[in-house]
Formats: sequence, C-alpha cells, structure tokens
Amino acid sequence: MIINKNKNLYKFISLLLTMTLLLSLTACGSKASNYRAYVKSLISSNYLGVTGDYVRLTGANEEDAEATYLQNVTRLANNLATYYGLDISADPQLAPAMVDLSKQIYGKAKFDVGKAYKDNNINYVDVTIYPIDILNQTNAEVSAYVEKFNQAVDNGDYNDYTKEEYEYEFATGIIGILAAAVEEIEYTDPETVTVRIITADDTYYIGNEDFRSIDRCIISTDVPENASPLDATPTDGE
Repeated sequence: MIINKNKNLYKFISLLLTMTLLLSLTACGSKASNYRAYVKSLISSNYLGVTGDYVRLTGANEEDAEATYLQNVTRLANNLATYYGLDISADPQLAPAMVDLSKQIYGKAKFDVGKAYKDNNINYVDVTIYPIDILNQTNAEVSAYVEKFNQAVDNGDYNDYTKEEYEYEFATGIIGILAAAVEEIEYTDPETVTVRIITADDTYYIGNEDFRSIDRCIISTDVPENASPLDATPTDGE
C-alpha cells in the first residue's frame, strides 16, 4: 500500500556547520584590511566553494578546505531532503543530484563584507547578508505538487510501484521545482551580522557563534506555517 506524502512540510532544521577545519585555523598579520579579507574568504570558501583566498590568508590545505565546502553542501542537501520528506539517501542518482542542487543554491549566496572598525579597542567587521528565499519562493508550487501527487496516490496511479520507485517519482518532482527556482533566485530583506575579530599576538580569527550567525542568515528558513493550504496529516492511499 502506498502512503500519501505528508502534506505538512517538515520544519527546516538548520544544522550547525561543523567548523573544525576553518575556525581552527587563524590568519596572520595585524592590518585591519586583512580582517575584512579573512571574513570574506571564510564565507566564500564555505558557500561558494572559492577557497583560494582562504588558503592564502591562513595557510590551510586546499584539499581540506574543499572537503569542508563539500561537507557544507552535503549538510544542506540533507536538510532539504528532511524538509521535503525525501527518502533518497541511498539513491545513486538523486542523492548526488541533491548535492549538486545544493551547490547551485549556495552558489547564489549574496553578501557584502564591510571595512573593519574598532570599538572599545575591539575589532569588528559587519557582514550584510541577503538571505536566499528559495523555501518561500517555491512553497506554493511545491504545495500544489504535493496535493496533485497525493491525488494520484488516491487514484491508485502508484499501486504497482515499488517503494523505491515511488520515492524516486516524488523526489524528482521536488528537485525539479527547486532547480528551476535557482535560475531566478529571490532574496529576503538584508540582515547584518556583526563579527568580532579575536586577536592573539600576530594572529586573528572569528568565533564559532559569529560564524553560526552568518550561517543562519544565508538561507531564509522563515516560512509561515499558514503559507501552505495543505494541512492534513498523512493518510493511507486506497
């Protein structure tokens, strides 16, 4: 028996990025201009996959920096799969497709890093982030797709499908909607994160909490609960 897809889309869970590599490394020098470049390189490395400046400023291993970027996009892929109830972790086609989609989404990350400034002898950098609004942007289309899919389930269209085929069919539609939206990505109102530059002798870095604050702003997860007209609980298909 095929079960209808949950019409209540799961709440997007923002898993905190593991910064073992990037935040354990410090940059050298004391020029304020370096602080700005360092913060920009951290964001670019994690979300855009552009690691050159980060490697240059910190002396990090390029392969490790690229591996951390891949870890980050895989985290987003897992979050999206959880949010939409997609059972694709073992699918040899859709699992990598979701990772590729996540690269495209993060590739649209939009931010400005301001000049470093000092307040009470502490150095700060303001980061203005334009949160990617893809969850809201696609919400209506996804809701309509789920409703149509569940109607097909009720009609018995998937009675001869295996569970794997059923999950593949559903996930393909969701991924397609998201992929189309990336081409004309939308953003919410900008948010500013003030980052403290922690200095020690001739090195500097930013703290975990500041980077988490940046991470939380990259993609908007503020999707109103009443944004979707579908509020029924899962039911058995007949």
